[in-house]
Amino acid sequence: MHYWMAFIAAYAVAQNFGCAALQVWLLQRRKPWPKWLGAASILWALLMSSLFLLEVFEPDEWKAFMREWLYLPMAVEMTWNILLLQILFPVLILAVLIVRLVDRNPQPQSISPGGMSRRKFLYLLSYGAAPATAISMGVHGSLTRDDLQVRQFEIPIANLPPELEGFTIAHVSDLHSGLFVGPDRLKRISDATNDLKADLIAITGDIINRDMDEFPAALAAIQRMESRHGMYLCEGNHDVMPGACLVVAECERNGLAMLYNTCRALPFGSGRLVFGGLGWARYLQMDVHPDAVATLFPPRQEGDVRILLAHHPNLFDIAQDSDLVLSGHTHGGQIMFGDNFGLGRLRFKYCSGLFQHPDCATKLIVSNGCGDWFPCRIGAPAEIGLVRLMKSPIS
Repeated sequence: MHYWMAFIAAYAVAQNFGCAALQVWLLQRRKPWPKWLGAASILWALLMSSLFLLEVFEPDEWKAFMREWLYLPMAVEMTWNILLLQILFPVLILAVLIVRLVDRNPQPQSISPGGMSRRKFLYLLSYGAAPATAISMGVHGSLTRDDLQVRQFEIPIANLPPELEGFTIAHVSDLHSGLFVGPDRLKRISDATNDLKADLIAITGDIINRDMDEFPAALAAIQRMESRHGMYLCEGNHDVMPGACLVVAECERNGLAMLYNTCRALPFGSGRLVFGGLGWARYLQMDVHPDAVATLFPPRQEGDVRILLAHHPNLFDIAQDSDLVLSGHTHGGQIMFGDNFGLGRLRFKYCSGLFQHPDCATKLIVSNGCGDWFPCRIGAPAEIGLVRLMKSPIS
């Protein structure tokens, strides 16, 4: 993993200084060219590269300081390096290629030394547009990092036993204990979960952000959560980063009911709640093992209600043997401008909210999650779900 992190860091630094070099090349085509703007581009690349290296290698002794005092700069840096730079860098490469092809005998364009023409203003403004966007998004992420909403769902279940009518599940996902989600924020999540007074708690993965030293804070927050019928968890992709099954083993060692490709049944009078959970690798293998959910659950008995915990919502496609699937992973699309426009629609088939399987009565709830690895949410607020089971009127 350290080699991979070093490669990512080197790539980001090369992108930043490559972007600055391309900007300077374009600036030099105007005479006299604004050297201060070229210097600003290089200084910005240096700042963004330095913060990226700090974020990638994340010294343990610096984490609390970074979370408390560098949250805003780190939010700007991640917005820039992970999102905007990936768009700007290829655009600049394309712009330079076009300029070189079109102007084989370039005549430097002059900028009038006196006054500020509209064209000059727009020209200079274009150089600051991307950094200004990164700063604005970082400020937004910093100001809204403690926001947490509750989203409620009523789920009709065919043949629901009367003992389970109105049964509530607090759906918590994507804690991401780590650099951007520390003990204070985790405690607020625990308190908000307890305020729901749900019958049961389901945590659908990404307990930690990256390292096992982030687990104790997450464990403390999870152990503070209370419900009448306990709690079940499943594994997320970030939980695999420190090593296969390390988070799973620590959860089991501390008495947490981690459902790793297994299930548990809770009897309720004439029925049962059967909770199944899939490990992250099952998403990667779903085309090879489309029966992963069918073989997970025991034979269905009269009055069974099957609920699947699966971090990636795409597992919904093979979950016809469940009544309800609870997922996370998408962060609600992270940056969304309405339901159908934003990053989430580009990346995820099921982005946020409630979905109905086209071939059966199975339903899916995708949580926006309550923590962050990317410190800016737009149109995808952090949330805890409150799921209420209801008897289907057509059963």
